[in-house]
Amino acid sequence: MNQYYIGLAKKGKTLVIEARRDKDSLSCELYDYMGLHETTKAQLYAKRYLILKLMRKRKPTVYGNLRYAIID
Repeated sequence: MNQYYIGLAKKGKTLVIEARRDKDSLSCELYDYMGLHETTKAQLYAKRYLILKLMRKRKPTVYGNLRYAIID
């Protein structure tokens, strides 16, 4: 297990889930900063559409039109 700082960005109709070991390496164009998590990129990849579903429910005005999700 690794520790990653997680941030959420958008690109077109895609949710970009950024996972970085260094907080300063996250994009400056994040919509949400999710904090430090103990996970792997494989786990994030497996749950990417669950994350999209949760964020669409939590903030429909921001994420409601997104259809895809990727890990970066």
